[in-house]
Amino acid sequence: MLTAAALSGGSKAAAIEDARRRGQRGGKPNIVLVVLDDVGFGDLGCYGSEVPTPCMDRLAANGLRYNNFHVSSLCAPTRASLMTGMNAHAAGVGNIAEWGRDHPGYRGWIRDDVRTLPELLNPSGYRSYAVGKWHLSPVEGRNATGPFDQWPTGRGFDHWYGFLGAAADHWHPELFRNRHAVYPDKSGGYHLTEDLVDQSIDFIRNHVVAADDVPFFLYLSFGACHFPYHVPPDYMARHRGAYDAGWDAVRAERFARQQAIGIAPANAELAPRNPGVPAWDDISDDERRFGARTQEAYAGFLHHTDDQLQRLVDFLERAVRLEDTVLMVLSDNGAGSWGPPAGRLDVHRAVYIEPEPIDELIANIDLVGSDQSQPSYGAGWAQVSNTPLKLYKGDTYEGGIRAPLIVHWPGGGLPEDAICGQYHHVTDIVPTLLGLAGHPGDSVDGISFAYTFDSPDAPTRKKVQFYETAGDRAIWVDGWKAVTQHRADTDFEDDHWALYHAPDDFSEIHDRAAEFPDRVAGMTTLWYREAERNNVLPLEDDLLSLEADVAPRPRSRYVFFPGATRVDRRNAPDIFNHDYTITAEVELTTGRANGVLLASGDSMAGYELLMRDGFLEYVYVFTRGRHYSARIRDPVPAGMHVLTLRGRKTSASSGRVELFVDGQASGGADIPRMWEVKSLNAGVRCGENRGAPISRLYRGAFRFGETLERLTVELEI
Repeated sequence: MLTAAALSGGSKAAAIEDARRRGQRGGKPNIVLVVLDDVGFGDLGCYGSEVPTPCMDRLAANGLRYNNFHVSSLCAPTRASLMTGMNAHAAGVGNIAEWGRDHPGYRGWIRDDVRTLPELLNPSGYRSYAVGKWHLSPVEGRNATGPFDQWPTGRGFDHWYGFLGAAADHWHPELFRNRHAVYPDKSGGYHLTEDLVDQSIDFIRNHVVAADDVPFFLYLSFGACHFPYHVPPDYMARHRGAYDAGWDAVRAERFARQQAIGIAPANAELAPRNPGVPAWDDISDDERRFGARTQEAYAGFLHHTDDQLQRLVDFLERAVRLEDTVLMVLSDNGAGSWGPPAGRLDVHRAVYIEPEPIDELIANIDLVGSDQSQPSYGAGWAQVSNTPLKLYKGDTYEGGIRAPLIVHWPGGGLPEDAICGQYHHVTDIVPTLLGLAGHPGDSVDGISFAYTFDSPDAPTRKKVQFYETAGDRAIWVDGWKAVTQHRADTDFEDDHWALYHAPDDFSEIHDRAAEFPDRVAGMTTLWYREAERNNVLPLEDDLLSLEADVAPRPRSRYVFFPGATRVDRRNAPDIFNHDYTITAEVELTTGRANGVLLASGDSMAGYELLMRDGFLEYVYVFTRGRHYSARIRDPVPAGMHVLTLRGRKTSASSGRVELFVDGQASGGADIPRMWEVKSLNAGVRCGENRGAPISRLYRGAFRFGETLERLTVELEI
C-alpha cells in the first residue's frame, strides 16, 4: 500500500508533516468523488475490459472494488442520491429535469428541505468544490441570470466549474464558473476532460495554500463517456482496428476475464444478446465497419479520461495528500442503447430529425470523434459495456443499475486488491463518508458500507432497495430481485414481474416467478409500500411524454446585445414553430464589415446571421451536409442601417427567409427542412461566436467589428 513517505520519495519529514495535518483536521480525511457518465459495469480494465484504464486499475489494486454496487438507471437520479443519501424520488429527482413533471418526486432537482453532502460536511469544517456535470437544476434556470438556488454554489459547494444539463460537447462546451458563463481558450487545442482535471487541480492547489488545516471535498463529475464521443485524434488512433472482431467476440472475451479476476462469480452466465441486437456476423460489411469505429471512439474516450484522472492522482501524490484522501470512482448508470447497429454520426439528428443512411455514415467515417461529429455507438456495443448483464441505461435490470465502484484510501488501512460482493446502493455513499468525517448521524435512506473496509467478505447488511425509472420498476430484498419493464401505453397492473435469485443468477437469466408466485406478490406489495414512502406514486406513463417541453413558454420579443452572456438552447427563440423577424441595428464605418450578428446552434446544426466583406448573410445548417444560405446582392455601405431577416413557415418543417437592408428586400432562400430548437446541443450568442462553429465560414469567434446597437428577435405568437 502506498504511504506518505513513499509518495514523497521516501521523505520522513513529509510523512511527519502529513500526520501533523491529519491531526489539525481532527483525523478527518479529504474526500474525492469521481463520477463517470454512462460507463458500463464491464468497461474498466479492473472489471474485465480490454480498454486501457491503468489509473483506475491501480486505484483498485491498492483498494477495493465492488461488484454488487447499484445506482439508478439515469444520471440525475443517481446524482441526487449521491449528493443526499436519499432515494432519488424522495429527493425530488425521479427523472431528469428535461423530462420532469409537476410531481414532488419527479421535478428533476433536489428538494429544498433535503440537505446535500457539502451542506452536511460544512459543519465538520470541510471546504467543498464541484467540477463538471451538474444535472440537478431546473431547465428555466440554466442561464447566467439564474435563479441559482439549485446550482452547485446554491447547494453547498464553495466553488464550481462545469456545465448544466446532460450531453456536453467536449470540443466546444458551454461552461460556467460559479454563477457566470465562461469561455475556455481553445487556441492551443482544447478538450473538456482535460479542462475539468486542470480545474480540479487548481481548486485543490488553492485549498492547500489557503486552508491547509481543514479537509476538502472534491466532486469531479466527468462528461465522459456520455455521447457525443469526442476523442483526441491520437486516442482514436490507438484503438484503430481493436474492435473489428465485433461485439459478440469482445463480450465473450470480457466475460472470460471477469470470471478469471473474480469480478463475475464462477457460477455467472453471459446474458444472451438483448432483444433487437443482431449477431455481429449478420449485419452488413458497412455496418460492421462504421460500428467498429464508434466503439473505437468510445474506448478512446474512456482511455483518455483515465489518463486525465491520473494527472489528478499525480498531483495529490506530489502534494502529499493522497495518503489521507478517500477517493471513490463510480459510474452513474449502465451504458445506454443509442440506436441502430452501426451507431450514429450525429445522435441529435438521428433522434430528433431523421435516420442516417449507412452510405452517408461510411462517407464520413473519418469524422467520428472530431468536432464535426456527435457520435454514439449502437446497442450491441452498449451490451458489451454492460458485460455480462442484460439491458441498458434506463432499465431497472442489472445492465441499467449495476455499476463499478472503486474505493481507494491508503491511510485508511484498506485491504489491497479486494473485491467486495456486498449488495450496496449509491444512497449508501453519503452515510459512509459522513461516518468517516465524524459527522453525527443524519436521517438518510442509505446505510454505511464502511464495515466492508475491514471485512471485504462480511455478509451484506443492506436489506431492501427499490427502483423506478419511467415506469420500469424493481425491488431487491435479501438476495431476491423482482423486476418489470413497463410497456408504453399499457396498464401498469398488466406488466410482468420477473423474479431472480441474485446469488445464483448474476446476469438475471433464469426467471423464477412461476416457481414462487407468493414471493413475487409479497415483493411487489413491498415495492408499492416503498413507492408510497418515496414520492413515486401515482405512476404515470412517462414513456409517452419523455420529450415534454418543460422550458419557459416562448416570448414574443427577445433583445440581444454584443458582449451579453449566451442563452441556453431551451430558452432560445423558437423559430421552428413560429414566423419570426430578426432586426439588427448597426453603425458601420466601412463598406466591408465582418463578424457574427447572431449565432445559434452547435457544430452539427444551427443558424448564423453574419456579415462578410460588407455582405449580409444568413446560413441555416440543417445537417452537416445540408446548408441553406441567403446573401444580399450588394455590400452594405458605411453608416447607420437596419438589417432585417424575416422567416416564414411554408410547412410544418420548412420555411423561407428574406433579407432586407433599411427596409429594401435584397435576397432570400428556401429552407426545405428545419429542426426544433431543442434538438440542438448549444444556445444563442450575439456579436460573436465563441461556441461551436456552425457555418464554418470563418475561424475563431469572428467578433462583429462594427457597432451593433441591439438585435431583436420577434416571434409571431
